[in-house]
Amino acid sequence: MPKLDPRLQKWLRWLAVIKLQVQDLVMTKHTFHEVQTIIKDNPVLHQENSFYKYLTITYVSHVVMGVRRQIKCDQQSISFAQLLEEMIASPELLSRSYYTALYAGTTVEDLADGDFDRIAAAGAKHIDPSLVAADLQRLREATVKCEEFADRRLAHHDKRDPKQLPTYNELDAAIDLLDQLYCRYFLLFHASAMDTLLPTWQYDWKEVFRTPWLPPP
Repeated sequence: MPKLDPRLQKWLRWLAVIKLQVQDLVMTKHTFHEVQTIIKDNPVLHQENSFYKYLTITYVSHVVMGVRRQIKCDQQSISFAQLLEEMIASPELLSRSYYTALYAGTTVEDLADGDFDRIAAAGAKHIDPSLVAADLQRLREATVKCEEFADRRLAHHDKRDPKQLPTYNELDAAIDLLDQLYCRYFLLFHASAMDTLLPTWQYDWKEVFRTPWLPPP
């Protein structure tokens, strides 16, 4: 493969950073909902408890700020939105020649052009910036309530109330979209497919709930 443009090298570094952050959101969402199911399925736990409040507040604060981190755009930020903005401005960097070179020497080398047609733009020399812009718009629309809530209540307490609070479903949808978009752009940058950033645990992380944490009083 020819030497990469420094800007493309930067995007590849950014993608690795973004992966860790989005994967954290995906894993945190999964863990929170699994714990909620554990509580729901055990009638003994159906009583008011300040720990549940703590768990919910911690979860919401963590993931809302994490979502906000991915949609902030400025020259000092590494975020998904900033990456997409730069891709829109310089689509020629993610070219057909770059993508097909990733297949060189593999058993599926002859599939490279067809794959690029499907995920970028049919017959184009590089990615279609309008498609990237559409993804960015989807991301902004899905996260607007999270961003405002984070800015006005989590980062600091603004005199202005948030216009609308994000619901749990909207927060879930924002994280799911980040997961989906990351997998799409990972394919564009690395010619390697994945369905989700949610890992397969190599141990039973729920085992901790089967072990008493305190001896009987």
